[in-house]
Amino acid sequence: MRDFFFKNKLLPLFIVILGVGLGYFILNSEEQRPSNDNKKEMKRLRTVQTSKLVNGLVVPFWNTSGLVIPAESVSVYSRVSGNIELINPLAIPGGQIKKGQWLAKLETEDLALVLKSQQALLEQAKAYLALELVDQTLAKEELLLLNNARLNIDKSLVLREPQLTVAKSNVLIAENNFEKAQLNLTRTTVLMPFDGKVISKGIGSGSKVSNNSPLFSVVNTETYWVEVKIPHKFLALLDKQKLAQVWQTRLWGVGIYRKARFVSILPELDNKDRQVKVLLAIDAPQAEKSHQPQVFINDFLNVKLFGKAIENAWTIKHSWLRPDNTIWVVDKDNTLQKRTVEVLFKGRDVIYVRSKIHPRDRALAEKPGIISVGLLVKAKKSLSSLIEKAEDKDQLSKAASKTFKKKNEQKQKGLTDAG
Repeated sequence: MRDFFFKNKLLPLFIVILGVGLGYFILNSEEQRPSNDNKKEMKRLRTVQTSKLVNGLVVPFWNTSGLVIPAESVSVYSRVSGNIELINPLAIPGGQIKKGQWLAKLETEDLALVLKSQQALLEQAKAYLALELVDQTLAKEELLLLNNARLNIDKSLVLREPQLTVAKSNVLIAENNFEKAQLNLTRTTVLMPFDGKVISKGIGSGSKVSNNSPLFSVVNTETYWVEVKIPHKFLALLDKQKLAQVWQTRLWGVGIYRKARFVSILPELDNKDRQVKVLLAIDAPQAEKSHQPQVFINDFLNVKLFGKAIENAWTIKHSWLRPDNTIWVVDKDNTLQKRTVEVLFKGRDVIYVRSKIHPRDRALAEKPGIISVGLLVKAKKSLSSLIEKAEDKDQLSKAASKTFKKKNEQKQKGLTDAG
């Protein structure tokens, strides 16, 4: 009974404390309600990522790669039969030899004897011709006698014209055989056809060779070719007068390039991706004295081809372009707008377009999602935008400084003139 009374006395006190707490909560909620209501009433703005649009003169390019192949690679054959007598000590795989230097020499004794025989046959043919000329002189005298007798005879046979023709022909044949023997004797020395290097050697001293025997395999080191592929869309823009850049960062290092000149457009497309094949040339690829890195056959090089310059072009990213050839921009009033563009060239990294983009437009640099033209947005402050603003402020400060300096100089000049 006593416990019940004690509990009943504390109950009103508990109710009073609870009421005070509720009243305080209600009063605070009433004071904060206007600010929350204002936030709900305010239109919630979407925060978007934007990027600066760049306009001006652009030079499109295409990055590709290709394999280095020799411009000239031939097998050197012997032009006469015989035994190898000497081999040039420089004629080893990798040996550098100038055009016209000898690679190997054959034994000349047999061909020298053939030359003497042909010379003798030539002298013999000339002697027969001289005798035939004498016989023709005698035949002319005989013909005069026969004409006086008024006989019906063939003059050409009497004058031995067929025999004279045969004698002259024999002399010509003998002269040709003699010259051929002389030529064969000079061909016993095998010469280098161009400036280059020896790839392989297939003979040794004393080897028996014939006309079909390959002696050396050589390559021209004055120029190497690089075969690369480009898409059809870049072919019309390709500037054939500009030198291409070639590099191999892994072997040459960062920022080291060589130049390659345009040679031709190959007539066949690639079998796999149907791209256009372009042939480039690298001059002096093996020059050891130059400061440029050496290029070797079968090197796999990165290549950068340049196109013709395009004026008044906007540079955009692939993700900004919509399927209907438009891009979303945030205009000067912070509203979303659509701008129609004309695609000039799609590179691997950027796209060059023409469009009536306003000067203060900024590209929407994120997925559009569900948006509409005229939607009010808030641009997110990114590191790139802060950098752009800092650059703009720096340019403005520099311009102001120049203007102030110029006015100060003019003022001082005026004071000097007045004094």
